[in-house]
Amino acid sequence: MIQSETSPTGRKTLAYILLAIAGALILAEAGLFGFDGLRDLTGTLFRLAFNSIPYLLVLAGIVWIMRSSKGKAPLMAWLVIAFGAVLVISQIGLFGLRFSDLIVPMILVIVAFFLVNPRNLLPGGFNTATEDLNPDQHEIKLLAFMGGGELNFHSKQLRGGEITAIWSGYDIDFSEADMEGDTMRLHVFCVMGGVEIKVPANWRVEKSGALCIMGGFSNKTRDMAEELNLPSKTLIVTGLALMGGGEIRN
Repeated sequence: MIQSETSPTGRKTLAYILLAIAGALILAEAGLFGFDGLRDLTGTLFRLAFNSIPYLLVLAGIVWIMRSSKGKAPLMAWLVIAFGAVLVISQIGLFGLRFSDLIVPMILVIVAFFLVNPRNLLPGGFNTATEDLNPDQHEIKLLAFMGGGELNFHSKQLRGGEITAIWSGYDIDFSEADMEGDTMRLHVFCVMGGVEIKVPANWRVEKSGALCIMGGFSNKTRDMAEELNLPSKTLIVTGLALMGGGEIRN
């Protein structure tokens, strides 16, 4: 399941196309619709789309890095490229390797990478606990790998940042914190993990371009800035949810 920020009209159009294809397939199977080659055409299109996934992952990671600020490419972009490359190698059968042959070595390499952290590529907030938070650090850089926990922020000059949760999760409380300006962008990446975020009552939350595959981000907040006579602030959440996700609430 893939979710994205699309208009209602676009979603309805896609739904009608899918229903038309499903109906044609059922009629063809029942012998009531004899369009020659329909099944072969559908199978070919499906195989083409499926076989394109590894190359699209690599391309998406490259574009992601190119669009990032200099020296600030998120770790998840590199992981997407690496995963796509592994799929490409297994798909073309390079050196006779299949995907099943690469699963265990890939997991071991990832674990070793996180343990060794070459050239300090991992964010400083690796499996950070509340007592480890630097009160003078206003940029959010958190990574939970088979760890995580509850974090309470108190900085009044938050500038956004990046939160990554892999096989783990964070419960983050911003209710006693504040952002430096009126808008803050937070990139959240959940891979078989989750992130729960609690925000102040005067924060409005927007989801922008988040890619969700078998997961998603749920926005359960209510902007109460006007009722409380407080300045309205906006938190923009983007990122990736792969077999995981997150929840934002007041």
